[in-house]
Amino acid sequence: MLNRMRNWTTSQKIASSFASVIFIGSLLLSLPISQLSTSNATYIDNLFSAVSMVCVTGLFTESIADSYTLFGQIICMLLIQVGGLGLMTLIAYFITQLSKNKIGFRNKLAVQEGINRGDAKDFRTYIGTIMKYTAIIEGTGMVLLSFYFVPVFGFAKGLFISMFLSISAFCNAGFDTMGNSSLIEYAHNPGINLVIAALIILGGIGFSVWFDVTNLFHATAKMKQKPPLMRRLRSLTLHTRLAILMTIGLLVGGTLLFLIFEYTNDASIGTFSFGDKVLASFFHTVTMRTAGFASLDYSTITPISMFMSVVTMFIGGSPGGT
Repeated sequence: MLNRMRNWTTSQKIASSFASVIFIGSLLLSLPISQLSTSNATYIDNLFSAVSMVCVTGLFTESIADSYTLFGQIICMLLIQVGGLGLMTLIAYFITQLSKNKIGFRNKLAVQEGINRGDAKDFRTYIGTIMKYTAIIEGTGMVLLSFYFVPVFGFAKGLFISMFLSISAFCNAGFDTMGNSSLIEYAHNPGINLVIAALIILGGIGFSVWFDVTNLFHATAKMKQKPPLMRRLRSLTLHTRLAILMTIGLLVGGTLLFLIFEYTNDASIGTFSFGDKVLASFFHTVTMRTAGFASLDYSTITPISMFMSVVTMFIGGSPGGT
């Protein structure tokens, strides 16, 4: 059996790693230690949640807040993190960074495919940098969100909610631990909306884009005479330029269209101030592409706005993102 698994194709290894995490996650979520005494979640509900978390979709049949204890919520957070980065990527990191060993060529190909990397140059450094960037971005998000949630929920619970939301947003998962209405209660809070939107964008745009842009900044900083901006931007890879342009185009276009279609709809944003209308339109566009959070009740938006949301969901995020 093990010999047969070693000869699996890259696609089989990636698929089986996700399936394994989903199955183990569903069992852990079904343990009594994971379930609240008032939980109505069956094994099928836990399996559905595990699939949704590992595949970072944000759908659930029983909410996290109503179903899981702190232990269960930690399992949920780990499933989201594994789903966002990929089990193969995490295994490769622990093998190459912590044990100082090398992974086989076939497994290296599987990781490269999972993170949309076209070559194996500086593979160990590349994987380590992904983990470092992830920790920095998620940690920064947690700290920023804690300024809003710690005063409301207390230090321990507020910090945990901030950490959970930061990981969920960066991994584009759309889950939260606060209830059944996502972020609707915080539709008028620019801090929470903008921090979560930034995490979603950074997670969804792709690892290779981060590094390409970072390398450009480092190279520019070393130059005594700075070339024109457009010449510097042309040094980015075609993939990076396309990812950035598409992201900007979709976010700006989606925000404007949603704002126009919903401007006078009192059931959604019609009664908001102009600033809050723009904020809600922007957040809706960001989260509809790849995440799953909500600052509005989607049943209240117009059919044309719903159709535009479907279009942005179909396009989704960039290759190689969380």
